[in-house]
Amino acid sequence: MDLSPILDRLKSQLTGFKAIGSAADLEAIGHGVIPIPSCYLVPMSESAEDNDLLGGYEQRLSVGFSVILATSNRRDAVGAAALADLEALRSMIRVALVGWPPEPALGEPVRYLSGSLLRFDDGLLWWADEFRVTSYLRSP
Repeated sequence: MDLSPILDRLKSQLTGFKAIGSAADLEAIGHGVIPIPSCYLVPMSESAEDNDLLGGYEQRLSVGFSVILATSNRRDAVGAAALADLEALRSMIRVALVGWPPEPALGEPVRYLSGSLLRFDDGLLWWADEFRVTSYLRSP
């Protein structure tokens, strides 16, 4: 599944982010300066159900993706400000994605699955929220 409609949705719906990009943008940053706050769409998994048609195909396709967030942990010693910022950023992303169908004619709305801390050091908090969307592969 092409994730570009999801990236376009994030770019059109989110405000206050210094950068919104894809996995390629996240990779390009490497160990350089990270724009704060920023988020990056990263494909994570894809699975398809069996095809039951003869002479064609129709398969239900489940695609998992994450939105990786980077925010600052420098405003206070214990990171409470970063956690408050993080929750506001996560909420904006969920509002933009959950319940929205990237392919209305072929698929279902985005669902939220889970979130997890990736890293919390060097003045940065990295968080990943995982989502899933279901679509269909169909023969023309």
